[in-house]
Amino acid sequence: MSDPRRYHVAFIVNNYPPKVGGLEQHVFALAKSLAKAGVEVTVVALGRNSGDWDDKGVNVLRLRATPLVAGVISWPLPGTALRLSRYLRAIGVTHISTHTRFFPMSVVGIRVARRLRLPSIHTEHGSDYVRGVSPLVGAASKLVDRTFGRYVLRTATTVLAISESAQAFVQQLSGRRAQVFHNAIDVAAFSGSARTSDKLVFLGRIVPGKGWERSLAVAKHVLAARPGASMHFIGDGAERAALEAAVAPLPFKDRIHVHGYLRAPEIREILSGAVLLNPTQLAEGFQTTLLEAVSAGAAVVSTSVTAANYLAAQVPSVVVVNEDSDAPWIAATERLLAEGWTPAPADFVASFDWSVRGKEYLAVLEQH
Repeated sequence: MSDPRRYHVAFIVNNYPPKVGGLEQHVFALAKSLAKAGVEVTVVALGRNSGDWDDKGVNVLRLRATPLVAGVISWPLPGTALRLSRYLRAIGVTHISTHTRFFPMSVVGIRVARRLRLPSIHTEHGSDYVRGVSPLVGAASKLVDRTFGRYVLRTATTVLAISESAQAFVQQLSGRRAQVFHNAIDVAAFSGSARTSDKLVFLGRIVPGKGWERSLAVAKHVLAARPGASMHFIGDGAERAALEAAVAPLPFKDRIHVHGYLRAPEIREILSGAVLLNPTQLAEGFQTTLLEAVSAGAAVVSTSVTAANYLAAQVPSVVVVNEDSDAPWIAATERLLAEGWTPAPADFVASFDWSVRGKEYLAVLEQH
């Protein structure tokens, strides 16, 4: 492998921590992994305050942008691509990294790469058109995908996909064959006990389509039958008030905990030996929550999403439920609680650590 210090990668993205989200955490962890290996890393993201600073080895540049639309997405100001091209040329960037086809900064990143004649590596996190939105928003998002999104996917030098389903979506939308680059986690931060318990966990946004309602339905059955069992909802979102209202009248409400957002050590403690319920109906990428659960020694009951299918093929502690009704979910959960499970082998868990994925990304850089 060549000297990583030869490379200077610019991540050009809409959002970056402290904003919370799976994509933001992916970019954050990958940037840190590359910087630790000796690669020079600059992150360019939109934010309220412009300016740059060093974030433990990663130079972060925040650009002024339009106000958020629907609290989700904003646009760079006119002339951003030209100004950014001059800046990145001056600091000696060698590669451009963009993430998810529909973000405005992905288009900017590809344009900058073409202007500077640099290789661009686009990572696709989506596995389908946007779901769980109004018909109007759905139609608009498809239009964006079939114009700007298709441009990003077809123009990038290399396209990576965080799951097999994302790979298939890239093929469907652009006709290109993407290289699978699975999501990853900090395995050490989530390593937990092999001891099983009567804890049920929902970990994710409390929003339409994520499945908190089904998780609560499973919890009602399990908690009524098992006096020592508990249910934990970790996350926040637009429907948190609806969740809390549904919990309030239950006779075992004191054993149902709505935590909101928690830090990794707290999540690890709750996940350790628990059963994670993942009834999502959204177009998921490669959910790191499932990797975190397996790392913590938890079992998983999930819909047929890419990460669950991948894990279920490797370890028996992950169960995929295809039926869209409460009964099979309750049955699968009860079976795990009654029979227990064998945690995933340590070498398998280690395979989805960011240290491994960082080396894979370095290999991609070497190809250009």
